Amino acid sequence: MFTSSKLTVLCIENDVELREKYSDLMHNNGLNVLKTDNMATGCDLFRTHKVDIILVDLELPNHDGLEFIRCLRDKEIQTPTIVATSSTDKSILLEAINLEITRYLVKPFLDSELLESLHVASKKLPNGHCTTFTALHDGFSYDPINKSINNHSGELIQLSKKEYLLIELLLKNKRQIIPYEEIERIIWQDNSMSIDALRTLVRGIRKKTYSHIISNHNGIGYKTDL
Repeated sequence: MFTSSKLTVLCIENDVELREKYSDLMHNNGLNVLKTDNMATGCDLFRTHKVDIILVDLELPNHDGLEFIRCLRDKEIQTPTIVATSSTDKSILLEAINLEITRYLVKPFLDSELLESLHVASKKLPNGHCTTFTALHDGFSYDPINKSINNHSGELIQLSKKEYLLIELLLKNKRQIIPYEEIERIIWQDNSMSIDALRTLVRGIRKKTYSHIISNHNGIGYKTDL
C-alpha cells in the first residue's frame, strides 16, 4: 500500500481488461490513476495533469509505445516509466533501457511484480514519494520532472525546451541578473541568439504564467525576483 502523499500514475494500455485490472490494483493500493488506450489521449492527460509515474503498453493502436517515451525523453522529461509488453525482442528491450525506463514487464506478469515496479519508480522521485514543485508567485509552481508549469487551478502547462531551460537557469540564480551572453550560451547553445528571439521566448513564458515572473534589465539581461 502506498501510504504517502498520493501519487498519480498515467496508465496507457490497449487491452481493456488489462487496463481495468491494472487500474483497480493501483487504485486499491492508494494510487491515483489516469487511464487511456491510446497515445494521443495519453499525451493530453500528461500535458494537463500532474503525472508522477507512467505505465505504458508498447503495443498501442497505430503507435509504438516507445514513441511516447522517446517524445518525453527528447524534451528531457524524466518521469519514471514502466513498460508493459508481450514482446521479448531483445532489440526492443535494449532501446527501452537506453530510454532510461524504470522496469520492463513482460505480459502476463504478477500483480506483485507491478506493485514492486511502482515502488521502485516512486523512489526515483524527489524525496522518494512525490514530485517537488518550485513555488512561483500568484499560485503558480514549476514541475522539474515533467518540465511544466502548474497553475492556480491545478492545470499543467507544458513548456518548450527553451522555456524550461530559461526558467531553470533563472531559478538557479534567483535575484541575480543573467547576462544576455550567458542566456545565449545555456539556452541557444551552439546557435546564435537575437534579442527579438529572446524577447519572444520571455513573452511566451509570461503568457503561460504571469507578467512579472521575469524582469528585464535593459542592456544587461533578465532575472526573476522569487
